[in-house]
Amino acid sequence: MKRAAIAVLPLWVLVSAVDVTGLQQPKSGAGPGAIQDQLNRAATAILALKSAKFRVKREGTAAVLDEKNQITFTDADCMYAAPDRVSCNVKVTLKQGTVLQLTRVWVPEGTFQSNPLTKQFGKAPADSSFNGVLLFAKTGIPEIMQTGVQKGQVVGKARLQDRDTLHLKGEVIGAKLVPFISSIKPDAAYPVDLWIDEKTAIPAQIHVTEPDNNGWQIEIFGINDLVDIPTPQLPPAKPQA
Repeated sequence: MKRAAIAVLPLWVLVSAVDVTGLQQPKSGAGPGAIQDQLNRAATAILALKSAKFRVKREGTAAVLDEKNQITFTDADCMYAAPDRVSCNVKVTLKQGTVLQLTRVWVPEGTFQSNPLTKQFGKAPADSSFNGVLLFAKTGIPEIMQTGVQKGQVVGKARLQDRDTLHLKGEVIGAKLVPFISSIKPDAAYPVDLWIDEKTAIPAQIHVTEPDNNGWQIEIFGINDLVDIPTPQLPPAKPQA
């Protein structure tokens, strides 16, 4: 079975009680200018984010977390602290089928990962394709919202996480998504759905659809909650013989 290799979770993220005006409601069938205005507001909100929690769910074929050791995952509970700290508790399946949880942390000092058995931290595998910080960079999701969404449409309104949201959909060319989802084909277009808070412009949920019933769903919550992501302490180095 082919496994999807990701470069970062998922896409997806977002923001807070930032100083963003409420969304002006574009109607179904609204022109591209009105829809792009909503996407631009959401991008601005992401860049103003101080902290957030987000949950990533892989739909369909499990995604590869560590190709060398054949570790895959389907769920991750994450938190972000601006400007460059992310921590994710990841439900993983080992090569032999054992299901465990590990923690991966991205901080300025580097990327660290806990051993799912001993819980001790070490440096993350060098060939790992999962990069949580890239998601929040200016060239990440904000740029995709500003320049990458094509054929935008208003689907309607929906209530998610006790928030009134505006549901938008469109397509994103694979080349824009490859830095986040390395299994994507650069020249193909992928359907994307976004649910944006009507009052704050904060995305509440993002969904990317891939072929063969595969996809990614990201829920964003806990906006600007107190988040502490310390740099993991590594065990003492073993003395050389």
